[in-house]
Amino acid sequence: MRNLLSLWLPRSQCSLLPPSPAAPAPAARWLDAALSQARLSALLQAPAGITLLAPTDEAMQAAGLTPAGWESQALQRWLLGHLTLARPRDAGVLPLLNGSLLRRAEQQAGWLDAEGRAVQLVGRPVMRQGLQLQHIDRALAAPCQTLWQRVAADPALTRLATALEQGGVHDWLGCSGPFTLFAPTGDALDHAAARLGLSAAALWRDGERLRELLLHHLVPGRWSSSELPWAGQLRTLAGSTLRLDAFGRLRSGDLAVPLARGSDQPCSNGLLHRLPQALLPTG
Repeated sequence: MRNLLSLWLPRSQCSLLPPSPAAPAPAARWLDAALSQARLSALLQAPAGITLLAPTDEAMQAAGLTPAGWESQALQRWLLGHLTLARPRDAGVLPLLNGSLLRRAEQQAGWLDAEGRAVQLVGRPVMRQGLQLQHIDRALAAPCQTLWQRVAADPALTRLATALEQGGVHDWLGCSGPFTLFAPTGDALDHAAARLGLSAAALWRDGERLRELLLHHLVPGRWSSSELPWAGQLRTLAGSTLRLDAFGRLRSGDLAVPLARGSDQPCSNGLLHRLPQALLPTG
């Protein structure tokens, strides 16, 4: 429309048309002083490949955060929770240097943090010397729940929480770790009992067998879905071998079990993945 008007309006009148609104560039004016105070200014000369997810000034103000008043070590830990070696606009899971991660939101654009809160990228990434800067719309917090606290608080994992207590495995999930838990649903545990030739009640009464089954779902380390050794294997806390195929599935007998929606949930002592089926120990 603007081009058509310019064909017959005098040039002086074309200038009266309202200009296209331009969004103001996001800013993080707090950043330079924070990097200096945390003794991380060397990041500006780091090799290419490190991205800092920098909350905008508005996001910092909304969260009531003033890094200038923090101790250098606390500020260092907080900043590490905003650094990643992945490309924020390409990755499905975004591991952060403090061991936490962001995962793609399924029902909306952007990411979800450790507590399931939405995080949006603001503007395009810019280079600050050797550091890539990507603004985000709020400050990130490190996960505060342990694996056990997350399982116990999740209504979808109530049966699993009961089984973990019954088998004496819940104490592992409260330890410092880190551990990765592959969490089956209650129906999946009942199905596992049937595959073992037992009723669900019989499996619940057999504490040793239940404990072995549950420990087969727990491995040392913090393994995000993008870092799992697909086409390889992991050693579980049951002492058994967990096999993974090249197609992103975990093997359990003749079953190939994919990770379910809601996986890659970071906890303070590890990571939780969800499974539609339980995994049976081999042998």
